[in-house]
Amino acid sequence: MVYSEEIGKLLSEGSKLYASKNYEEAAEKYGQACENFNEQNGHDDADLLFLYGKALFQGAVSKSEVFGIGKGNGAEGASNEEDGTEQNNEANETIYEDAPLAEGDEVEGEEEGDEDDEQPEQDQTFYKDAESTIAHEEEDTPQSSEEREGEQEEEEQSDFEIAWEILDLARALFEKKRQEVSELAQDLKEPYLKTDSEEPSNEYIVATKKLSEVYDLLGELSLEAENFPQAATDLENCLNLRLKLYNSENSSLIPESHYKLSLALEFSVEDPESRKKASDHIKLAIEALVRTKETETDPKRAEEKENLLKDLKGRAQEIEKDPAEEIKSEQLNIIKGLLGQPTDEDTSSSPVINNLTSSVKKKSDTPAVHDLTSQIRKRKSTDKSDSSKKQKK
Repeated sequence: MVYSEEIGKLLSEGSKLYASKNYEEAAEKYGQACENFNEQNGHDDADLLFLYGKALFQGAVSKSEVFGIGKGNGAEGASNEEDGTEQNNEANETIYEDAPLAEGDEVEGEEEGDEDDEQPEQDQTFYKDAESTIAHEEEDTPQSSEEREGEQEEEEQSDFEIAWEILDLARALFEKKRQEVSELAQDLKEPYLKTDSEEPSNEYIVATKKLSEVYDLLGELSLEAENFPQAATDLENCLNLRLKLYNSENSSLIPESHYKLSLALEFSVEDPESRKKASDHIKLAIEALVRTKETETDPKRAEEKENLLKDLKGRAQEIEKDPAEEIKSEQLNIIKGLLGQPTDEDTSSSPVINNLTSSVKKKSDTPAVHDLTSQIRKRKSTDKSDSSKKQKK
C-alpha cells in the first residue's frame, strides 16, 4: 500500500515513538494516520488500524504496569486507568471501588450540611424538605441518572476497550481481503513459508499472515482483560493459521501459539474440558520446541531452548495436578505458616509457574522475536498470586 506523504510522515513518526516505547504518542500518530486515510479514501485501512490498535494495547499495558491497575473481567470491559482501583498484593487481584457521587451532588450536600450546622432548630423541617425535593427531582427527571451513567461510561472507555474495537475492525478487514484473494490459494502447499522471517509475495499468504497477527494480539488483549474463553477462541484461530503458514520443524511461532492457548484454556473454568485441553497444548508446545531445538544451529539459542523445555515440562506437570488437591495443599501451607512450621513452598525447588498476566503482557515489542523463555520465567516469581486466585475461584 502506497500512502500519501502526510500519512507516510505520521507513520515514520509513530514508528520512532513506538520503538522508544512512547506508546501513547505513537498511538496518536497512528490514529491520525487512520483518520487521514479515511478522509482521503472514504474507507479504513487494515494495516493502519493494526498499528493503531497495537500501540493502544501496548500503551494500556504500560500504564497498568506503572500504576498497578488490573483489568476487567471481559474483553469489552477492561478497567479505566483512572477509576480508583487498588491491587491486592497478596492475591494479585483488583478491588474496584464504588463510583463517587456526581460532582453536583457532593457540592449540594456540603452546602446543605453547612446550613444545618448554622440552624439546628430547623433540623426536622430541613430534612423533610430535602427528602421532598429529592423525590420530586427523581419523578420529574427519571432518565437523568441513566444519562449521567451513559456519559460516564463513555468517558471511562479505556485504551484496552478502544484497542479491542480497533483490532477487531482490522480483523474483519483482513478476513474480507483474504476472502477476496482466495483464488490465489488454489495451488499453494502447506506450509506456505519456509521460515518465520520469510516475506511472502502472494497476496493470499500476506493476508493470512496479517490475520494471524491480529488474532494473536486480540488473544493477548483478552488475556489481559481476563476474558479467557474469548482469548482461547482468538488464540486457537491464530494457531490454526500459523500451522498453515509456518514450518513446524523450525518455527518458534507454533510452540508460542500452543503455549498461549494453554494459558487461556487453563483459566477457562466454565469449560470442564478446558484443563485437559490446556495440558494437551502445553505438550504440543513441548513437542514443537523439541523439533526446533534439533534444527537450531546457534549454540546460545539452543541453550535457551533447552532451558525453556525444562520450564515447559515443569508447567506440564503442574497443569495435570488436580485443582482441588492444589487448594487443599495451599490451605495446609497457610496453616503450617501460622504455626511456624516449614511449608511445601519453603522446601520446593521448582515453584509453580501459573501466573498468566505477566507472561503475556510482557511480550517483546518486536514481532520478529518470540522468546518464550522470558514469559515463563516471569511466571515463576508469582506462585502465591496464582494459587490465591485458584482458591478464590
